[in-house]
Amino acid sequence: MYNLSSLVKRNIKVFIRDKASVFFSFLSVLIMLLLYFLFLGKQYTSDPSLDTLTQNQKTFLSMGVIMGGVLVINTISLSLGVMVSIVNDLQTRKLEGFLVTPIHRVKIILSYFISSFIVTAILTLLMWVATILYLGLAAGYWYNLETILIASLLLLFFTLISSSFMISLVSFIKSQNAFGVLAGILGTVIGFMSGIYMPLHVLGKGMTNVASILPFTHMTILLKQVLLKQPYLLLDSEVKGAIEVFYGTNEIGVFGLSVSMVYLMIGIIILSIIFLLIAYKNMIKKMVK
Repeated sequence: MYNLSSLVKRNIKVFIRDKASVFFSFLSVLIMLLLYFLFLGKQYTSDPSLDTLTQNQKTFLSMGVIMGGVLVINTISLSLGVMVSIVNDLQTRKLEGFLVTPIHRVKIILSYFISSFIVTAILTLLMWVATILYLGLAAGYWYNLETILIASLLLLFFTLISSSFMISLVSFIKSQNAFGVLAGILGTVIGFMSGIYMPLHVLGKGMTNVASILPFTHMTILLKQVLLKQPYLLLDSEVKGAIEVFYGTNEIGVFGLSVSMVYLMIGIIILSIIFLLIAYKNMIKKMVK
C-alpha cells in the first residue's frame, strides 16, 4: 500500500509541476466557458416565452445548462491531462526504473488511474463550488442541499468513468506529440458529439443517434436534469415542456430506443471496466517491451 501511495503522490506532483500541462488540461473548459458567456449562453434565455423572468432568474436557468456540460467536459480533459505522465514515463524510460523495483506492475498502472481520479475530482468539485457561490452571490439563487449532494456524487462518479476511458485511450499513445494532438482536440470533439456545445436537435437525427452511444452524452443529460430541477420550478409546465429538448435534459435512449437512465449508467459502468482491462493489457505489453 505504501508503494502505491508513493507512486500516486509522485504522479500528482509531476502533473502539478508542469504548468503547461495544467493549463492545457483546462484549455477546452476555458474555451467552452468563453463561448458560453460571450455567445452561446444568451441563446438559452432568448426565447420570448422566458421574457417574464428576471435577469437573475435567467442566469439561474442558463447556468444549469452551461455548467451541466462544462463540468462533464472538465472530468474528461483533466483526467486526460493528468495521464500525460504515462506517456512521459514511457518515452523517457522512467518506467523501466520502476520495473526493476519490487513494486508490482498492477500497482504502477493503478497509481496512474488513482492520481488522475484524485486531481480531477478535487478540481472539478472546486469548480462546482465556484458555480454555487457565483449563482448565490451574483444572482441571489442558491442550490438546495439535495442538489449540491447529488451533483457532487455524480461528479465523483463521472470522474471515475472519465478516468477509466482516458487511461485506456492513453495506453494506445506512443509519443508526447500524439498526446498533445489528442489533448488539444478531444474535449472539443466530445463537446460537439455529445450535444454539449450545441443542442442535439439542432445537429439532426443522425448526430443524435451517434451521440446516444457516447457515455458522455448521458452523463451530461443526467447532470443537467439535476442542476435544472430548481430553475424549472420558475417556469410554467407548458414552457418547461417546450424548452426541455432545447436545453438537452430530455433522455434520448440509444438509437431512438427508450432506455432507462439507470440501465444506461449500469451499461456505462460495465463499459468503463472493459476499458480499464484494455488499458491494463496495453500497459503490460509496453512494460514487457
